[in-house]
Amino acid sequence: MILEQAIDECREIKEAIDDAEPPERVQEEIGDLLHTAISLCIFSGLDVETTLSKTNEKFEKRMRAIKMLTKKHNLPNLQGQSVELMLKLWKEAKEITKNVKP
Repeated sequence: MILEQAIDECREIKEAIDDAEPPERVQEEIGDLLHTAISLCIFSGLDVETTLSKTNEKFEKRMRAIKMLTKKHNLPNLQGQSVELMLKLWKEAKEITKNVKP
């Protein structure tokens, strides 16, 4: 039930973006998705704070890897880069950090 709700919230976010709705509306939909994610943690018997902390650690680790890859590819920074390149770097960083402790 909660997973279906999360999928529905993702669909609503996509619709809001596709319909070029105001940022406040997109933000509201993302907030709904975050609330659903919190509910999913609770109903799965997971501690929300621990889950968020581990997620932040993983994100920070990947961002450090992306900064390293940016230098490796001789990019001055990430501003103005294409979405395709950003996703490519994210996937590379994910692979690099897969088994690395924080």
